[in-house]
Amino acid sequence: MDVRRLETFVAVARSTTLAEAADRLGCARSTVTGHLQGLERDLGASLVERGGSVNRLTGAGTRFLEYATDILDKLAQAQAAVAAAAEDGGGRLNLGATASLCTYRLPGFLRTLHRLMPHLDAQVVVGSVPELREQVGRGELSAALVNSATVPAARPSAVAPDDRAAGEDDRRPLWTDRVALVGAPEQVARPRRLLVTAPGCVYRDLAERQALPRLGRVQVQQVGSVDGVTSSVLAGMGVGVVPAVAVGPHLRSRRLVELPLPALPPVVTELIWNAEVTPPHVIPHLRRLRPPQPHPPAVPRPSPSARSKGGRRLRRSPVGVVASTGGDAVRT
Repeated sequence: MDVRRLETFVAVARSTTLAEAADRLGCARSTVTGHLQGLERDLGASLVERGGSVNRLTGAGTRFLEYATDILDKLAQAQAAVAAAAEDGGGRLNLGATASLCTYRLPGFLRTLHRLMPHLDAQVVVGSVPELREQVGRGELSAALVNSATVPAARPSAVAPDDRAAGEDDRRPLWTDRVALVGAPEQVARPRRLLVTAPGCVYRDLAERQALPRLGRVQVQQVGSVDGVTSSVLAGMGVGVVPAVAVGPHLRSRRLVELPLPALPPVVTELIWNAEVTPPHVIPHLRRLRPPQPHPPAVPRPSPSARSKGGRRLRRSPVGVVASTGGDAVRT
């Protein structure tokens, strides 16, 4: 079975249209169609419904997606293992991350790396976004997880080595997180203190530029990290700007509530790397990382009379496969 056809099918399954899949793969739409038809001939089954404006998998396609993804993952792991063995080891990835991402995104990301490359030695250092970008550009770090209120535009490739920035081929946006201004229930009516993270943190910038003008006259107090803001807010010291994913349980339990103010801009987290210092066998894995897809809307439970048809029980199958990393997920 042709690996390129498997890659094309997975891209089609994760794209809205064939044109989008072709764009992801960097090939013509006719090539996508040819690969898909060839795979269907090999399997003797239709994998994608024909005639629709968006890509929809057939039952056979949904079933095969799980196996196709697993085959590609196993192949990538085999390639990495062979490359690592040739290098007499798994290789080392010097990885940077912001303090806020170490709190709620780094553990899941490291689990994904370990699943894909079990022998990789990933060493993590913490820094601000400007520091991490400069260190990756200079080759002091192989890669870094950085976050910002907007996705930074790619810089031209014709720059000096010391000013080198991640381009389209050496960065991947991974998460888009909703931002919340939260406080204990007794604090949100009349907040007197805005609790902020350290300078250089995207949540500090959002607090000062977006939240502070909306709160009026309040005292600004630095409490360090996202964890520090969360703990201080829970203690009733004031209100703070944090990623909603970091305080989800507290919001659901009503220990914290959101202030009724206009929504704050979301924060995008991306992985950037320097291809000149990143182990060659690691780069293909990094390029395959993709943002997790949103879950489809919940389907109402059918009534007893509609649960079966012609004596067969009806059930809904998932159409996506996500590489789970605990509470986080990165699609590969």
